[in-house]
Amino acid sequence: MRTVPGDPRVVERLRRAAEGVFGALEDGAVDEMAEAAEWIEVPGGSEIFREDEPGDSMCLLLRGRLQVRCRDRDGGPDRLLGEIAPGEAVGEIALLTGRRRSATVTAIRDSLLVRIDVPTFDRLAAHHPALWRRLSTIVVDRLLDRDTTRRFAPRVSNIAIVPGASEANAAEFASALSEALAHFGATLRLDAARVESHGDLFAAGSAPPGSPGDARLAEWLAEQEATHRFVLLQAQRDDSPWTRRCLRQADLVVVVGEAGGDPSPSPAERALLASAEPITTARRILVLVRPEEATEVSGTAAWLARRDVDGFHHVRRGVNGDFERLARILSGNATGLVLGGGAARGFAHVGVFRALVERGVAVDFVGGSSIGAVFASAIALGWDPDRLEATARKAFVEENPLGDFTLPIVSLLRGKRLERLTQRYFAGDIEDLPIPFFCVSSNLTAARLTVHERGPLWRAVRASVALPGVLPPAVDGDHLVIDGGVLNNLPVDVMRDRPVGRVIAVDLSVRKEYSLDYNEIPGALRVLRSRLPFARKIRVPGILTLMMKSTEVGSLVHSRSVRDSADLVLHPPVGRFGILETTAFDEIVRVGYEHAREQLETWNR
Repeated sequence: MRTVPGDPRVVERLRRAAEGVFGALEDGAVDEMAEAAEWIEVPGGSEIFREDEPGDSMCLLLRGRLQVRCRDRDGGPDRLLGEIAPGEAVGEIALLTGRRRSATVTAIRDSLLVRIDVPTFDRLAAHHPALWRRLSTIVVDRLLDRDTTRRFAPRVSNIAIVPGASEANAAEFASALSEALAHFGATLRLDAARVESHGDLFAAGSAPPGSPGDARLAEWLAEQEATHRFVLLQAQRDDSPWTRRCLRQADLVVVVGEAGGDPSPSPAERALLASAEPITTARRILVLVRPEEATEVSGTAAWLARRDVDGFHHVRRGVNGDFERLARILSGNATGLVLGGGAARGFAHVGVFRALVERGVAVDFVGGSSIGAVFASAIALGWDPDRLEATARKAFVEENPLGDFTLPIVSLLRGKRLERLTQRYFAGDIEDLPIPFFCVSSNLTAARLTVHERGPLWRAVRASVALPGVLPPAVDGDHLVIDGGVLNNLPVDVMRDRPVGRVIAVDLSVRKEYSLDYNEIPGALRVLRSRLPFARKIRVPGILTLMMKSTEVGSLVHSRSVRDSADLVLHPPVGRFGILETTAFDEIVRVGYEHAREQLETWNR
């Protein structure tokens, strides 16, 4: 804690933050706020507010970054709600209402805040009534805004690049990433040599936290952050003062490794990230770099086993498209594609994907449920539309994986054909996919949704398509899992937990209602007679159709509730096709393509 700083640049930062939060203020309001409020400088990892404690103040963040988390009511890990960037406020609802804190707020990195308690705000508002009106508007807007998935998308500015392998590898990576990020705003790359060219700043980098020299470097870095959309802080491989500064300054930590190399953590990782008290609580991701000519990835699981990270990605050295994808993810501009279930109607996904590629829509994350998991995994493998269509036709039309009937003790089908198909086309681990992927299944033994994002790819796909009664359940660890469509046929909500800026969902559910022309279900002989020439047809669904349709109905309400959080929902008109009508492959693909092409043209405009 400290009094008003003597540096006028810091007071000017308060002025910008106050006007950003409260709008245009009367003359003298900011000066009074600077004198009356409490100035707080905290190191990364410090707790600002604790969930459920009495709320009696708000804070304006002038420098640094805060993380907002709340407890999971089911006993799981704390849930990340979002991050607070410089110029934003936190705690305003508690200040106005006096309610207990709804979340815990922690400093990700060294931060400077201005704390305003209730008595101080009352005195300021007495002289400047506009403060009350503006704060009330902010709180009402916050309470009315239920779309937290959009409001809390983390926006990073300072990115620490930490060598997980050699410093040369990390430096080459940082240079390529800097060029890719420049498409989204001014980007500055800083390493020890660059800072060393400013003699006084380099000396300050070795100063202990909280000292005048340390504060001088912090202010200089804050100025760079204010004038650049991104600041890349290229750390050293060892535990050095500059590496510590990079991590203390970071909104996000990127550990750069070499695919196929030694996965052991570097000295900086062991000392500063894997210790009992890590130097930063910022989110961490692992990026593995592989040669340009490498077509396959392997060994990612070994790297992940030795690190606690929030995500992982792959790039090829010298391939601009890979760095552009990573830049979209880091800048909050990534596109997530969600493919829903629908049995044979899922062939429409093939046409949709072709339309996306032709329209230039790059897929940065992909996920799916049931048949959507099949096509999502192919996209994650990097297949182009031609390969996807040709393989799907061969697998589902020519080979007919749903033709191995058996004694209906557990299921109607043995499932061995489908299992062999998934093993053949989807070998390898999810961690090694070039495009981030997930699929969902429904956990029978735990009665919850399972999200598959690590482990053997074929097992995840097999679990997601295990239609109850039709295919045997799949084994996932010590649990039995069945088709993802039972609990979540369109997992847009799962995709929204990823760092995506926009979500495109492909919904294959059919909302058409039918009127029956009979009062009770007719017997089998009557149904068979109705199929004779010139007989009146009786519309009775078969057993497979009933099982598949019941699965879709089970999660239809959930799908309708989450589809609105997608930025674009494609709903190809596939209702006229039977859910087992694999012979209509080409026509279903065409319908998906034409619908997506039409919708994308309007959406892009």
